[in-house]
Amino acid sequence: MPLLQRHWFLILLAAVLGVGLWQGPVLASDVAQFPRGWIVASVMLLTALPMAFSQITSVVRRGPAVGLAVLLSTAVAPPLAWFLAWLLGRSLPESLGTGLLIAAAVPCTLASAAVWTRRGGGNDAIALAVTLITNLACFVVLPFWLWFFLRATIEIDPLGLSKRLMLLVVVPVIIAQLLRRIPKIALAATNRKRELSIAAQVGILAMVFLGAVSAGEKLADTNAGSVGISTWFVLLAAVLALHLLLFALGWWLSKTIGSSYPDRLAIALAGSQKTLMIGLDVAIGFGGLALLPMVAYHGTQLVVDTLLVDQLKPRVEGDPKGHRGA
Repeated sequence: MPLLQRHWFLILLAAVLGVGLWQGPVLASDVAQFPRGWIVASVMLLTALPMAFSQITSVVRRGPAVGLAVLLSTAVAPPLAWFLAWLLGRSLPESLGTGLLIAAAVPCTLASAAVWTRRGGGNDAIALAVTLITNLACFVVLPFWLWFFLRATIEIDPLGLSKRLMLLVVVPVIIAQLLRRIPKIALAATNRKRELSIAAQVGILAMVFLGAVSAGEKLADTNAGSVGISTWFVLLAAVLALHLLLFALGWWLSKTIGSSYPDRLAIALAGSQKTLMIGLDVAIGFGGLALLPMVAYHGTQLVVDTLLVDQLKPRVEGDPKGHRGA
């Protein structure tokens, strides 16, 4: 069963995405009772628990690496998405182009960037720092890009959003570091890093399932069925191109600043992954098909990044320094 052992996450990911989207209208009322916020916070806690405080503070010395990933996520992704939407204007309805811009303008995904970085042997402290920065800045970054390209105003509560993101992202990291001050917990977390990473990935699957059910319910209320196969193909090609371009830019540009493999993987992942939760909330306000690109981008990034991480990781596992040239 080597194939199953190697790709168990990818197989389960495809299953939860498919079942969630397919059975969304049926399961929505049941899964609405699940504490989604607690799941997000728990994944962040599991992700931060094996990390010593010195690892997190060490990203200060890697300012260019964190800055590059933040720049890709907040300043490069939205214009790139707008250009792709403009380029595909005749093949992509305006509402889908708007949704693509929204997907690009939302912050780095709350937990999976750090989990995927750790899965691939990368520097998850950088991914965590990028997650914190982009999420806390999203109430400024997101409205700006939508106004700049769409001249649209959106209803968003910056204070409420900031408080929620503090509870979901910052507080779990602080709690994890406080727990690590207990020697037995710190030692256990360090020795059980792999098990904690697997538990975090299970949490990611739960989050993806809840998000897929929510998206499936909302898609059932839209005219998504009116989208032709060719349009679906163009949309999937657009989100795939956007994600791969951002990943490739992060991978290539990080090499130019002399980053080692662990840092390069963190930059590429954190600079290209986008969160579903905020994206859906904003896209729904634009109605109709605008939420489809966010769903497509989220599913694509998880599947593609699982393949990329699993493909890259074996090539560096034998390198004790974690360096990689290409």
